[in-house]
Amino acid sequence: MFNNLRLWANIMIGMGFAIAFVVIGLIVTGLNNLEGVILRSEEAQLRERAESVITQVQSETRLAQALSALVAHIPLVQEKFEQGDRAWLAQQLEPAYQVIARDFGAKQFQFHTPPAFSFLRLHKPEKFGDDLSSFRHMVVNTNEKKSASQGLESGVAGLGARGIVPVFHGEKHLGSVEFGMSFGPAFFTAFKQKHGADAALYLFKEGKFITFASTMPEALLQPQELKQAYAGKRVYTRRAFNATPYAIYGTMVKDYSGTPLGVVEIAMNRSAHVAAFAKARNQAWIIGGLALLVGLLLALLTARALGRRIRALVQGVNLLAEGNLTVSLPSDGQNEIAELGRATEEMRSYLHDLVSKVEHNASAVNHASREIATSVERQAATSSGMSASVAEITSTMEELSASSSQIAEYSEKVVVIANQTWESSKEGSLAMQSIVTKMEDIKSDNEKSLAEIVDLGSKSKEISKVMEIINNIADQTKLIAFNAALEASSAGESGQRFGVVAAEIRRLADSVTESTSEIERKTREIQDSISRLVITSEKGALGITEGMRESFQTATRLNELVDAASRSTKSAKQISLSTQQQKTASSQVVVALREIVTASSNTADAVEHIAQIANQMTDVSSELKAQVGRFILHEDQHSH
Repeated sequence: MFNNLRLWANIMIGMGFAIAFVVIGLIVTGLNNLEGVILRSEEAQLRERAESVITQVQSETRLAQALSALVAHIPLVQEKFEQGDRAWLAQQLEPAYQVIARDFGAKQFQFHTPPAFSFLRLHKPEKFGDDLSSFRHMVVNTNEKKSASQGLESGVAGLGARGIVPVFHGEKHLGSVEFGMSFGPAFFTAFKQKHGADAALYLFKEGKFITFASTMPEALLQPQELKQAYAGKRVYTRRAFNATPYAIYGTMVKDYSGTPLGVVEIAMNRSAHVAAFAKARNQAWIIGGLALLVGLLLALLTARALGRRIRALVQGVNLLAEGNLTVSLPSDGQNEIAELGRATEEMRSYLHDLVSKVEHNASAVNHASREIATSVERQAATSSGMSASVAEITSTMEELSASSSQIAEYSEKVVVIANQTWESSKEGSLAMQSIVTKMEDIKSDNEKSLAEIVDLGSKSKEISKVMEIINNIADQTKLIAFNAALEASSAGESGQRFGVVAAEIRRLADSVTESTSEIERKTREIQDSISRLVITSEKGALGITEGMRESFQTATRLNELVDAASRSTKSAKQISLSTQQQKTASSQVVVALREIVTASSNTADAVEHIAQIANQMTDVSSELKAQVGRFILHEDQHSH
């Protein structure tokens, strides 16, 4: 999907998701942190208020202990308490108690005799003498240990914040005096007015919690939560009551001896915190939305700026792809797009230089291939002429061979005639005339054969010259093919076919060189045979001349006929041997010339193949030049 969208759209989508992710993450994290701060703040406030309740209770019990200590250390009180003068104590202390009860919240003021008998209740003077030891363990403990005690304890009037001090008269322990401070609904109502939080105390009796005092209609902590708090775990929770959100905290309360007594519950209306959190949440979402819009706007501006630069670069690259190597690509700046533009500009410059070199080399290769084709055509014509010349030499040598055969036959006849001359000396004149005639024919034929052999030697030398020309042409062809291969290798992939053609031309040139070397070797063999044939023919000519001279002398020297006939027979045998050798040599020359004809034909075929390859190379170079011509290397080309 993203591949089909424009770059600016992809950037917008990516930046939108990224900004939305960051904004949502920051908002959610911030709100969670804010909620955590609120929770910790609420818990700290509730814990502080719960501790304030306990601290205030401790203050009340300490005040009660201080009042008890004051009364216990009045000497006259000690004396009257020892005397058991209840009336005097009531008369003297009752006004002070009324002031303390009115101004400091005292609810109880009484004296005890050991272990825990009520001696005087100033808050209930009419009631005294009852045994409290079964439930007033604090009084029993004070009288037993003869030490002061303070804390919470239940009595006849219920739970109270008490302070008890032992009373002595001299060294004699008389009992104890007790003050009980206000600790009931009024205490918790005053606490709510002072701290702005509801408070309650739940006493644990007989396996269940009983409300001792509370500023709320009912307990907000669940029974299980009350049990957890009673077990010593501080409980903090949030709960709605009558559509009002509350933060609730519960902690254990101990009596004077440190024994768990019940649970203090502190509940604080958290509507202000909820409203503040909602306001912060709404503001965060509004700011997040604005941040998202601003981020998308900046992303759009950035994406469009990048898009314009990329489109300009793409247009330049498209012109390069179309072959226009004169276009200038944008490369200003130091960012990645500028680096891409500079890299593309370097590529364009490199392509411009490369195409220029390829164009130059293609022209050179085309010119060289045309020269190769022309040279090969000339070589083909030369090869054809050489083949025709060799064919003519072969025909001449065949005629020479036929003449040599005739000479051999004539030589045999000379031997027969010489024998007949030796046997028929009487018919010497007639036979001698016939011999003279035949000898003249032999001389004429021998001279012709000698002339043809000499001419054959000259033509074989011409063949050697032709071979030298062919070798020179082959060497030039190899050099041109080597240069063409170098040009093809510099042309890269477009010159691979051209390199293959150049390699094939060089291989054919090597084949031509090898063929011409073989022809030169055969020609040298022919020249050697011709030299030997010339020598033999010259010897035959001398023999013929001598035979003629002897024949003429025979006419005048008939007396020497037997000797002359004998010499003629020997000469005839020598002539026969020489003519046989001439015949054999002529046959060898004919065979050699036929091989030359075959080699010339192969050379002509090879040259024709080279001509075809040269034409192909010309076509390839023309095609390469046409392909290079697609590129625009100069502004004037673009205008045309």
